Amino acid sequence: MHNNDTTDGVSRRRVLQTGAGALAAGMAGCTGIITGGGGGGNQPVTIPDDPDGTVDGIEITHAMDEGHNTNPFDWFNDDIQERTGVSVGNIQGFPPSEVYSTLNTEFTTGDTGFDLCSFYPQYLGEFAENGHIVPLDEMMEIEGWDPAFDDLLAPYRNMYTQWGGNTWALPIDGDVLMLVYRKDLFEQHDQEVPTTWQEFNEVARYFTEETDDIDYGVATFGARSYAYGWFLTRFGGAGGIYFDEDMNPQIDTEAGRMALESWAETLQYADPNSASYGYAGLRDAFLNERAAMVIQFTDVPKKAAASDTVSDVWGGAPIPGFEGMDAASSMPVGRVLGVSNYVENDRKLAAYRFAQQISGPTFSGHMVSDPDCGLDPYRTSHFDDPALFTEPNEFRDGQPDSSIAFSSMEQAEEYANAVQATLEQGYPIPYWPGAQNYIQAMTIEMSSFVSGEQGVDETLTNVQEQWNSIVDDLGRESQREAYQNVIDAWQNAGLWPSN
Repeated sequence: MHNNDTTDGVSRRRVLQTGAGALAAGMAGCTGIITGGGGGGNQPVTIPDDPDGTVDGIEITHAMDEGHNTNPFDWFNDDIQERTGVSVGNIQGFPPSEVYSTLNTEFTTGDTGFDLCSFYPQYLGEFAENGHIVPLDEMMEIEGWDPAFDDLLAPYRNMYTQWGGNTWALPIDGDVLMLVYRKDLFEQHDQEVPTTWQEFNEVARYFTEETDDIDYGVATFGARSYAYGWFLTRFGGAGGIYFDEDMNPQIDTEAGRMALESWAETLQYADPNSASYGYAGLRDAFLNERAAMVIQFTDVPKKAAASDTVSDVWGGAPIPGFEGMDAASSMPVGRVLGVSNYVENDRKLAAYRFAQQISGPTFSGHMVSDPDCGLDPYRTSHFDDPALFTEPNEFRDGQPDSSIAFSSMEQAEEYANAVQATLEQGYPIPYWPGAQNYIQAMTIEMSSFVSGEQGVDETLTNVQEQWNSIVDDLGRESQREAYQNVIDAWQNAGLWPSN
């Protein structure tokens, strides 16, 4: 999960603010455009006779959103170098809101300043289609370079890595939304953990209006960055789909109305600062004891357990659903690692080799369990033994106690069970070429809805009209084919109806 935390724990020499970020900010409105690859790319990777010897001693540059998720690239760097000869010498850091624009600006020049990059899966189809990143299939076949895909949970294996029959990325973060609540207050006031949105809103009302033990029953996400994810959780639970077979948007529908009307009721009992809350604000509303429950990313229980306020009183559960319908937990953000197509062959090999190591079972277990990092479980092995979340990160220098997520097996098991249950009801987000346009339009309108600038009807109408325009601009037939491509992947992951 992303946030706005600082880069504490990462040496300053490895964090480089690039000029590209400033340039990219001016291009932020030009998202989702299918541009075609820049000059110098689209060259197939050549596998040398001695790939391990070829990459030995290469120091790569990695581009990613700044914050606590840069920490693992520091924690594991020396050990990965010892194993492979490859190290990260530089991290190009930029704000989370500029992931797409910064990477795309460098990609379209055909000469990137980075070898490896971390990005949200919603950009996968576009970056692959445009030839900006390298297909990884041949490198995955090198002896000893296997990325252990058999260990990946199906949603991440089927959706976060594939496009057009090739593998383009390695997962490094398994974001999905879950319910986090104050267990002590629920027990004190004899409140049941809500399993429906109706119950959720009633619990929110109760804590806001009938108790003095907490300021508000709930807080919600309202910032433009990812507000769409909180809408999709309800929309998916109401049976919503994005488009019909002819690429007609299905937002202004009964499912969309159910979702927004339910959310509107939640807002009556929510922390009034919700309109400005991004990830960090919403997290802190829970940690600072302003809200009895939040819908949040699955790293928040780790933050809660490490806090001075709610370390022993948090609880975790799957997202609620509508009465008589299947619940849905949207999967916004997440992260994957891709290799730039605009660097020399040896650097492509080295970038993949580092990605294969840091995303693999050996290092990733410590990465997703350490509370000083916001990356979330995405492998079966991350859940095989919940004791992982009670053990120190052996690759960190000093402060071993701060790397332990949970103080007891009871907490670790509750966390693992809640995350697994919420993944089983995952609701995927668009990631075909042009998908960023739909997401941007949706999140702007949802943010305006949370702030009270517009109501249910206007919000649904605005999204519907904008999506129709985007389909027409990008080409209805090509978008229909791309949409069907991802539906097949979603169905293979068990996260989309088959009819």
